[in-house]
Amino acid sequence: MKLYLLKKSAAVVAALALCGALSGCYFLPDEEEVLAAPSVKSSEVKYTTVTAEKKTLEKKVICSGTVSSENQYSQSYADNSGVIKKFYVNTGDTVKKGDPICSLDTTDIDYEIAEQELYLKRAKLDTQVIVQNKGTQAEIDRSGVEEELIQKKLDKLYALKEGATLKAEASGTITYLTSLRAGDSIDTGTTVCTILDTKALFIEIKPKSGDTKYFKMDQKVTIRVGEDEYEGTVFMIPSELTKYRDEQKKSKEKIEDKIAYLADAVYVRFNDKKSSASAVGQLADVTLLLDKAEDAIIISNNLIKKVDGEQVVYVLKDGEKVAVTVEVGLQTGSQAEIISGLNEGDEVIIR
Repeated sequence: MKLYLLKKSAAVVAALALCGALSGCYFLPDEEEVLAAPSVKSSEVKYTTVTAEKKTLEKKVICSGTVSSENQYSQSYADNSGVIKKFYVNTGDTVKKGDPICSLDTTDIDYEIAEQELYLKRAKLDTQVIVQNKGTQAEIDRSGVEEELIQKKLDKLYALKEGATLKAEASGTITYLTSLRAGDSIDTGTTVCTILDTKALFIEIKPKSGDTKYFKMDQKVTIRVGEDEYEGTVFMIPSELTKYRDEQKKSKEKIEDKIAYLADAVYVRFNDKKSSASAVGQLADVTLLLDKAEDAIIISNNLIKKVDGEQVVYVLKDGEKVAVTVEVGLQTGSQAEIISGLNEGDEVIIR
């Protein structure tokens, strides 16, 4: 009986399988749905930009040099020596011609003057007595000679006393003063001070290689000393110095230079004669303006690229990097004027 049931069940399963095959259906697990590949959205490119603005661009040459003077006076005692009594000036002081610099102790001279004045007074009295007593002409003449000899000694002493005070030979600024002090001895010929004439100030500058050609005779320059600015004029350049030397050789008159000109230097004078006195001995910047662009779009030179023989600048437009052809005007070592291609407010891509 069990065997019969098993066979019957097998037949039923077989019949069902046959029906399924004929109907095209299977009792198998469903296949998984094939999904589309995920879309990956690339992140937006970030650019660093700078806004194009209108500015002023100046092309200039800047050189430095020390302020000096065409006229320099070293002062010393020509005929006197002795002990210093007093100084009337300090280094950096401004003096006028004739102002006292220092004086020597004249105690001994004063004593000699007083003594010789008494001798002269006595000699004159002697002459009067001879005349009153109707002395001979020879006696009168001899007495007159005695007066003259004493007067000559006095004149010499007066000169020594006057010379004991050293006076400024010219107006200017004291740039050097001896380290000797009151009470010290000083010899004839020892330099007491140096005076620079502040009405003839100049600067010697040495431009970098290639910049010398920009300097021309009589060009106007700006001189800056600390916070102060002065106007100046170029008065000697290397090419002109060569001509000047040639003229000196041809000239019959010997011309003594007040300046020790150098063949590779440029020389600039101060035009302002009054307010530049404090500049003596200080370091100054000399600026020569070569060209100037005002109210112009100015960008860094490194933002200008060369593409297919054209100069272009990359600009950010609607989020995109766009190459714009530009026309470049005035250029310096770091910046350039853009004549066309860029507008004020454009966002120029730095990187």
